Amino acid sequence: MRDRRGKRGLDVVNHERNRRSKGLTLVEMMVAMIVLSIGLLGVAGLQARAITEGSGGRHLSEASAMARNRIEELGRLAWDATDLDDSGGAWVVDPTPIDGLDGVAYTVSDRIDWDNVDPAVVQLKAIEVRVTWNDEKRQNRQVLLSSARLREVDE
Repeated sequence: MRDRRGKRGLDVVNHERNRRSKGLTLVEMMVAMIVLSIGLLGVAGLQARAITEGSGGRHLSEASAMARNRIEELGRLAWDATDLDDSGGAWVVDPTPIDGLDGVAYTVSDRIDWDNVDPAVVQLKAIEVRVTWNDEKRQNRQVLLSSARLREVDE
């Protein structure tokens, strides 16, 4: 069986196929470069944000550890220790700031509230510890931990 297109028809089909397989035009390359550059700019922005948030998380972890340590210190004190006296709702601030790993200064303060004004009948002491700091991006950051200490039978 003979092809109806003949020799001339095959030449046209081959010529079209060869023209398409030569490569990309300059316009197609420019569009591809623009799409690629927009994608890379987005990735660069996300990377910068990740670095900033990573340092903020490190500061938050440090502050949380400091607050936990202070809660544990206050929990180990004797029931009638002066550090566990009722602060009347006021925050008692440690005058010496604590330097963190990145040179950030942390301020630790605590507040003790009793369930009764008479020290002889106090059964519960509410302890709150607050750690404050300023980092590069945000001012007045803080962590607040609360705990309660119940009077034991032998105290």
